[in-house]
Amino acid sequence: MTSAQVADQRIETYLDRLQSALGRVPEGDRRDILLEIRAHILDSTAGAAALDGTVERVLGLLGTPEELAAGYATERMLARASRSLSPWLLVRSSWNWAKIGVKGMLVFLIALFGYAMALGLTVSIFIKPFMPSRMGVWIGQGSFNVGVPAHPELMHELLGRYFVPVIAAAAFAFAIGTTHALRWMIRKRTPKYGLTQSGWSV
Repeated sequence: MTSAQVADQRIETYLDRLQSALGRVPEGDRRDILLEIRAHILDSTAGAAALDGTVERVLGLLGTPEELAAGYATERMLARASRSLSPWLLVRSSWNWAKIGVKGMLVFLIALFGYAMALGLTVSIFIKPFMPSRMGVWIGQGSFNVGVPAHPELMHELLGRYFVPVIAAAAFAFAIGTTHALRWMIRKRTPKYGLTQSGWSV
């Protein structure tokens, strides 16, 4: 078997594994990905003196077919999330992004903080009727506390009867602000995997 035949066999094996790994991707998209990856490999190895070694290097830069498929799936999810108002989709997408880059991890941490704050404030609203004199926004002893302090007699509650509307507005602001911040950051990302205006990004 010649070097060219070995290289061709290696490419076909890689593409077969990639096709299997892309099993959940719609057929049309899957076909486009395979055509684009094949073109990328052939363009990158055209005119190489040691074809087999060059193919091995190019495939190594692409990553395993499973990694490439997972990266593409993440990009598809991020593309949907950038147009979505669903906190669940945004958190899932940022978590998948966190697995492939530092920027993704930062976005995921922002998602966790923002939505956790919105959830915590919302929970405090529902607790307020059961603990009206203890649940509040407290200041004193050099600290600021939203919730139930250990020693409320040593602190001053700031909101009184305005607790529910103010905290509801704050929870809403955290939820909406986090959602729009995540969508903006996802739109501004540079895709690690997928089709770009300049070709295939890896």
